[in-house]
Amino acid sequence: MNFSSKKLTINALSAVMQVVFTALLYFFLYKYLLVAVGVKQLGVWSLILSFSSIANLANLGLTSGLVKFVAEYLLEDDETKLGKLIFTSILSMLVLFGLLSLIILSFARFFLVYVIDKSFLNVALEILPYSLASLCINAVGGVFTSVLEGHQKNYIRNFIYIASGVVMFGGTVLLTPYYHLKGVAIVQLLQSVFIFIVALICTVKINPNNRIRFWKWSSKSFKELFNYGYKFQLVSISQLLYEPATKLLLSKYGGLALLGHYEMATKAVNQFRALLTNANQVVVPVVAEKAKIGGSSFLQNFYIKMNRILFLFNLPLSTILFIATPFISLLWLGDYNNDFIFSMLVLVASTFVNVMCGPAYFSSMGEGRLNVLVIVHIGMAVINIVLGMILGRYAGGYGIIIAWGIALSVGSVVVIVNYNKSLKIRFLEVFQKEEIKLFFLSILIIAINVFSNQLISPEKNILKIIIGVLSLFLYFPVVLKNENVRQLISLTKK
Repeated sequence: MNFSSKKLTINALSAVMQVVFTALLYFFLYKYLLVAVGVKQLGVWSLILSFSSIANLANLGLTSGLVKFVAEYLLEDDETKLGKLIFTSILSMLVLFGLLSLIILSFARFFLVYVIDKSFLNVALEILPYSLASLCINAVGGVFTSVLEGHQKNYIRNFIYIASGVVMFGGTVLLTPYYHLKGVAIVQLLQSVFIFIVALICTVKINPNNRIRFWKWSSKSFKELFNYGYKFQLVSISQLLYEPATKLLLSKYGGLALLGHYEMATKAVNQFRALLTNANQVVVPVVAEKAKIGGSSFLQNFYIKMNRILFLFNLPLSTILFIATPFISLLWLGDYNNDFIFSMLVLVASTFVNVMCGPAYFSSMGEGRLNVLVIVHIGMAVINIVLGMILGRYAGGYGIIIAWGIALSVGSVVVIVNYNKSLKIRFLEVFQKEEIKLFFLSILIIAINVFSNQLISPEKNILKIIIGVLSLFLYFPVVLKNENVRQLISLTKK
């Protein structure tokens, strides 16, 4: 398998298509659910999703290593290793996720009573089994989608997710009027089954060595996955401590209404984040292949180019999302909701920094440099919980959101600095005058829009929108003159 700019571009563009589609789907889905079940039940749904994700502890980091090992095995002559790798991963996932899901179900009532309003406890317990079943099926389906990534067939995976989104939205509209929040949980389970079946078929089709008759248990494959993945398991545990912990603290200090609005803000910002990180994630098998055969000069140049291109998209898009937040609230929620707007602004600022660590993060994964990622995630978990409990007491739910933003930003900066040192690259070698100009231009555009929002009355929203759109035209001369953007446009056309 050789590096191909065309293949990388196709995978990146399909990732962007998938994220844009998912963003539109979530916009209409959550707008529908706000009316159908209400913001408090939406908060319950958010809490159960985070609570059931505790079962991710069963992952042991196995799927994290699949992309890397599939890419490496394709360079070897042993054709039996792929089938062994796939079956070993599937069996491990089924046993581990099944056991932990049963444990969670056994203790759910005891735990949930402390973090959720008693009037919604029965609803939460009713949808939890569906959520856990969906998680287990997704875990096995994740084996097949990871194999597709390892073959650099990300575009297939992305189109599977697009089709599954249609299943999710259509099923929700059909079942929610009859089963309410339970209907949403049932549809999520059906979506997981759809992804599992289609990804299985595609995995078997793309390579004869992936066929079921070659599937066998391999202790060697398990050891390889475990030795790579146990460090990622520490990352998973840390993620358990900051993502669900943030929502649990919000439920306690901010209430279900704030949690519901925070969930919507998170969905909006995460789709923006995925727009760039999913496109960037396609480099993992490329970096794994180059690191295996030796290519330090390639990795340096590749890393610098990824950063510069990413910055040219990340900064303008972050600025647009920042100044559009009040109008997103008006369009999505029907009014200027302070909880939603505050959550969005904090998340946009911290996510900008997090997105910029993408090249360093995914390159570290491809090269197997996992120690720093483990340390960073553990540090983020500690900062988030400690700072969240302190700020939560004095600033309520808003303090918890700020704590999460600080933890995310600090961890991202540490990853960037560490990987730059490993490649012996200075900051000024990555970002040059063009990027610095773009940064100050974004500050100017944000300032213009902040002042216009303060000076112009709420009745003149059209004027605010016009000023926002016109200010964004300042970007075009700077972005379109950039050589990397020109090359990317040319490659996309081809």
